[in-house]
Amino acid sequence: MTFVLSLLLALGWGGGLALLYFGGLWLTVKRAVEAAHPHWLLLGSFAARSALVLLGFFLVIAIPGADWTLLLASLLGFLAGRTVLVHRWRPHAPPSPSS
Repeated sequence: MTFVLSLLLALGWGGGLALLYFGGLWLTVKRAVEAAHPHWLLLGSFAARSALVLLGFFLVIAIPGADWTLLLASLLGFLAGRTVLVHRWRPHAPPSPSS
């Protein structure tokens, strides 16, 4: 596998981790409104999402022959995925009456 392909895979892996983390956050917030004990739901969700993402980044480092560039690429993919998801899920303002 070439170095560039490894970087692209790590970038995609980071984007997938962002989808897992922020998608889980979005679902948790939606459910927390109706939950009987939202603090436990939020705390448990945070712990699970954080553990999964940290495990995902650890797996990038654990690849034989991996170095810091793959971790950096996966972190950049995570940030890019976060940016895309925030832009996609941001509430849009209703049109003004003058338009």
